[in-house]
Amino acid sequence: MALSLPASASDRLRIMAEAAELAGVGLLEASAQRDRIAVTEKTAGDFVSEADLQSEKTISSHLSAHFPDYGWLGEESQPRESGADMLRWIVDPLDGTTNFLKGLPHWAVSIALFQGDTPLCVIVYDPAKSEVFCAEAGKGAFLNGRKITVSRDVPAGAALVASGVPAGGRVTYLGHCLQDLERLMPQTAGLRRWGAAALDLAYVAAGRFDAYWERNLGPWDIAAGMLLVTEAGGTFTPLWPGESALSSGSFIASNGALHDLIRAGVGDDKADVLA
Repeated sequence: MALSLPASASDRLRIMAEAAELAGVGLLEASAQRDRIAVTEKTAGDFVSEADLQSEKTISSHLSAHFPDYGWLGEESQPRESGADMLRWIVDPLDGTTNFLKGLPHWAVSIALFQGDTPLCVIVYDPAKSEVFCAEAGKGAFLNGRKITVSRDVPAGAALVASGVPAGGRVTYLGHCLQDLERLMPQTAGLRRWGAAALDLAYVAAGRFDAYWERNLGPWDIAAGMLLVTEAGGTFTPLWPGESALSSGSFIASNGALHDLIRAGVGDDKADVLA
């Protein structure tokens, strides 16, 4: 059964949806027998499973069959240079691997098409909940074919925000994250840390979260979500001015109205770490 897309979806987005759906079928099958899946720890607390690898292979094969000259940047494979006007895929075949392996139904397939550093069309597919978020530049953002927008008229005291709390081998910014929470939590209604950045960004786009910030993620974690947020009327900016969010993996995404509040709460901390 084809994923629900808006009537305005381009042929390219429809092919992306096909790739995401094929990967999702495999992941759902794998999740039913996850106790048999081989798992490798890349760094402390950062896992890759057979399911991640097979999902990426499925996506790559489908997209390459239709667009053989496009470049590739995937979480679990070697990058490939573009032979077509700097067009490249940025893919997370299983965002939320730890959730997946623990049986928590909060993980997604994320596929983004970029030209250079500019996102053109994106899809985030959550097979466990049968939700597909998509966007194309200039066409708006959609959930299961229906247009979505960021939240409106939410006072800070009623805002639900999201972030990541570093763990395992990626704790460079743990102290800064804890400072963020100390500054911002008294001003908001609560925080969620759900372990799947692509879905966190999609939830900002859909108005489920009012803001989300994080540091030090991979480009595949955020490539699709950054376009979803802006096409839904929100604001997405690098955490550190002058540095690309895609390369640093550090950003703030919000409904726009809360952006200044979050930026004031998280500050500019990179100099502290590098000192």
